[in-house]
Amino acid sequence: MGLTKVRVGLVGLGLAASSHIKAYQANSNCELIAVCDIDIVQAKLIASQYKIPKIYSSYDEMLKDKEINVVDITTPTFLHASMSIAAARAGKNILCEKPFCLSLEEGQAVITEVDAAGVSLMVGESYIFMTSIMKARALIDQGEIGKPQQIRERFGTWLQRPGALDTERESSDSHRGWRMNSAKAGGAGFPWMFDHCVHFFATAEYLMQDTKIKEVYALKSEISWMRDANIAEKNNQENSEMHTYQPEDSGDIPIITWTYEDPACQGVWMRAEALNGKYDPMYGFSATIIGDRGMIEVLGEGGKGLVWNGKNVHLILHRKNFETKTYRFDEGGDDIWQSEVSYYSFAHRNQINEFVESLLAGKSPRYRGEDGYHHVKTTMAAISSAKDGKPVKVNDINDKKYGN
Repeated sequence: MGLTKVRVGLVGLGLAASSHIKAYQANSNCELIAVCDIDIVQAKLIASQYKIPKIYSSYDEMLKDKEINVVDITTPTFLHASMSIAAARAGKNILCEKPFCLSLEEGQAVITEVDAAGVSLMVGESYIFMTSIMKARALIDQGEIGKPQQIRERFGTWLQRPGALDTERESSDSHRGWRMNSAKAGGAGFPWMFDHCVHFFATAEYLMQDTKIKEVYALKSEISWMRDANIAEKNNQENSEMHTYQPEDSGDIPIITWTYEDPACQGVWMRAEALNGKYDPMYGFSATIIGDRGMIEVLGEGGKGLVWNGKNVHLILHRKNFETKTYRFDEGGDDIWQSEVSYYSFAHRNQINEFVESLLAGKSPRYRGEDGYHHVKTTMAAISSAKDGKPVKVNDINDKKYGN
């Protein structure tokens, strides 16, 4: 039996928080009744801005609030597992941002506690809740491109809306400064990849109709943004607020390839942007899915530059012996990116609507702890592959081999 009303306490008021807040407040079946952050000034500011009645600076105190039956965790990655476990023990249902653990041991501990408490856990894998990506999956399921067999993911430069990101808290754990620290963001020397690859692999499996990735091979580049003055200068000019995401001293990973459990299927992800000194006319994330009777091109987060017959579109469906069709999903723009599609504004809303509906119906959400665990494991395999210079099977990876 599901909940009759979803009452949420949100902890962590960094980049993702505002999108989550807007999503809850747009859903008539839930109430966002509390926010929590160690920065009490920020918590008071957000509570005032969005008219949220309760403010906490202590997560433990918020968990004691009997009105709250759902905790939304949007804190830095190193806090995800411990906060999820504490929420489960307090009998709260959980939405936890990705990646939801730093290690496989942590991830399994969360799943075990959630099962023991009988609460629901959804991991915030927002890419597969983008309207454009969900439409691509629907077209694939309808057989429009035949059997999907190959996916090509591109990662180009992201263009920010002026002033969209709060730079005043850049160095604090409350905001983005932690993202390039492996101890806090994960990645064993590749925190950027750990933070982002879960998105790419989740999308790659979703668009391949949930076929699991079997083996990954990641290529490591020795080019470092910090050691290349020309790239640094270009980045300063074109993407001045994105320094948090510069490639690490341990190197960059510009290309990842993979095979699926279905031997007919393969995938590749390619990164070409100002931050790693490369150029791609396509902005943000985009994907091409190739079947035996057609092909789909679709924009994802920050996506811009997909053109058909001189017009900007969001999805293109090419079909053998049929005319090409195009689609647009005009959802009011994105809160953060200058892009053709809405990610921060609508992917999080779609995801939270799914979570709320699953809680009301007493069902499991579409993306659970086990899914988040699997894509963390796949990401670990990719990072291990880059370090070792050879393919790595996902099922062979463990915390010791990964070197967390």
